[in-house]
Amino acid sequence: MTPVSPPTIAAIATPIGEGALSLVRLSGEHAIAIAESVFRGRTSLGAAAGYTVHHGRIVNSAGETVDDVLAALFRAPHSYTGEDAVEFSCHGGLVVTEAVLSALVAAGARHAGPGEFSRRAFLNGKMDLSQAEAVADLIASSSERARAVSMRQLEGKLGEKVRELRANLTSLCALLEIDLDFAEEGIGVIDKNEIGDRLRMILEALRTMIESYSSGRLAREGVSVVLTGKPNAGKSSLFNALLKEDRAIVTPHPGTTRDTIEERVLINGLLFRLIDTAGLRQATDPAEEAGVTRTHASVRSADIIVLVEDGSLPVEEREIETAVADCIGNQRLIVALNKSDLPSRTVDSEIYPRLSARGSRVVKTSAITGSGLQELRSALYESVARDARDATSGIEVTSRRHLDALTRASVAITEAMQTLDAGRSNEFVALDVRDAILALGEITGDVTSEEILNTVFSKFCIGK
Repeated sequence: MTPVSPPTIAAIATPIGEGALSLVRLSGEHAIAIAESVFRGRTSLGAAAGYTVHHGRIVNSAGETVDDVLAALFRAPHSYTGEDAVEFSCHGGLVVTEAVLSALVAAGARHAGPGEFSRRAFLNGKMDLSQAEAVADLIASSSERARAVSMRQLEGKLGEKVRELRANLTSLCALLEIDLDFAEEGIGVIDKNEIGDRLRMILEALRTMIESYSSGRLAREGVSVVLTGKPNAGKSSLFNALLKEDRAIVTPHPGTTRDTIEERVLINGLLFRLIDTAGLRQATDPAEEAGVTRTHASVRSADIIVLVEDGSLPVEEREIETAVADCIGNQRLIVALNKSDLPSRTVDSEIYPRLSARGSRVVKTSAITGSGLQELRSALYESVARDARDATSGIEVTSRRHLDALTRASVAITEAMQTLDAGRSNEFVALDVRDAILALGEITGDVTSEEILNTVFSKFCIGK
């Protein structure tokens, strides 16, 4: 039975809106024939060589000229998708690009789904699944760190390491199974000590990759920073000052902020997600209660907690102790003594030792004069500088899916070592090793399912 080739797909690959240029992509077995049926130029696209660009115009089914374009031709397998492909550079604008796309669809193409071009690139062996995911991450990069990490993954660094570990496990599994065949004859192919050494080496590599997720996540998602504290301490004013724009409403009256407000800011190339919250107080109505509840939720999930205190008033020891107690896991605490432009009633000797002993920072700020803002920015960055290490220093895991697969592989190897130590036969050790091989294969797509592919590529934009 002759296999049925996938349909030729088309999509607008650039953001919708007015601009100088837009790009419309076409990929599939009949891409060149469909393109030629709507293209009018000096050169026949069907006879043209790959990696050439041709000037002409697009006509619709009525023979009317739609736009003046440049057609870039790519022949299989030397294209992004591994299929024949044509990319039309046309004039920017919603009406023009939609007209070009409509002409291609009328000529036999199908509208592409989200990430369908990258999905075909993966299925045609142009990239592994981790690289395909890096394409979406690169597009969504909102900081230089995120771009650098995504680029390393797109270059195949993560995939190479995973395939190396998987190859080592496959080799070990083969030796374990051969050893079983010769066991009855009293011939040992591999001894217990060598098996243990190889498993420990692989487990150490897996743990290093798992630990890299803490820095990889910060690069991909940004560092969440929650500004919290009592009403009227100047949280919203400080929030606006850090952003250098009036994003949050500020009034002299306590309780102005009722809900969380989030904005992004770059500090030394790293993305920080600043979250302004309602003041920590006793709520007097349902709306205020909802705001305070969201404040507590934001504090629990933040990477950094900035406790904003009114430095012109005495700081209560109970507040400091509560703020420190609120920090869980690897959360950092910074205390911003705001309103430093006013006479201070805070006793430094009472506050600083208690906080520094817990690894916390104290920064005096004024949202009005700008005093201390640079010091606060530095404190924010330095709080995560160790985790947010240079993206070029090694492989960083940024995806929850990858973390889950690495964790399952680590658990399987740990169980294999326990099985070995328990003196059970290599047959049972091999079962655990196979589980690790399968888990690692999910990262690169060597082991996959339609459900995994649908989940991965549903996050892509149409046209990529």
